Amino acid sequence: MKQIAKILTLSAVALTLGACSSNLERSRSLGNPNVSGNTLAQQVCSICHGEVGNSVNGNSVNPTFPILAGQQAVYLEAEMQEFHEHTRKDKAAQDMMWGIARDFTPAQIKQLAEFYSHQTPLPNPAAATADPAMVAAGQKIFNEGNLEKAVPPCMACHGANAEGNGPIPRLAGQHADYLYKQLMAFNDDAMRGEEHEKNHSAGSEEDLERPHGVAMEGIAHGLDDAQKHEVALYLQSLK
Repeated sequence: MKQIAKILTLSAVALTLGACSSNLERSRSLGNPNVSGNTLAQQVCSICHGEVGNSVNGNSVNPTFPILAGQQAVYLEAEMQEFHEHTRKDKAAQDMMWGIARDFTPAQIKQLAEFYSHQTPLPNPAAATADPAMVAAGQKIFNEGNLEKAVPPCMACHGANAEGNGPIPRLAGQHADYLYKQLMAFNDDAMRGEEHEKNHSAGSEEDLERPHGVAMEGIAHGLDDAQKHEVALYLQSLK
């Protein structure tokens, strides 16, 4: 919680300082439509999403924050639009991204997405400490699915190397902790849908953490917690 508070404080300071800045190339203003997405990436987003030396490259080292380097631009643009509109409602999105993306313009969102999609993803150092047996189990699920629960192979949509495609995100090298949390969010949304069916009540997108992730709900719900961990660890190991 202290770390999140620090990040939110830094973001607030960035907004205040940026508003006073006349140099758009170094501005940290989150409310100035004239600040480019490239500048926002370097001056603001790098605080959480990765800066190695003087290279802002989207390879975050903290597993709380997703790696954005090499991510599909179409996917990034869609997610930032959801942050902007407050339609993605998982807790991390609300706590950290709603305020930051609130005043982004469509042009800034597109520029940010393009910037990070062109950065080079680095191997995830956490992969070296993962249990090889769990990684192997995750690989099997990724490649073959879980037939007992009608879960299709993950590679069918995300690609043989989890590289993603357009609106389907790249998962290769992503932090296992982050992936697991997202799988749990999809799982929780699936359970909310089941509850509505049980009570014969109409579901609403307002109830869902990730309303545009319907395709993932049944998949996440068809994996137990251990399997979710295994898939996440396997994906983290990919380069």
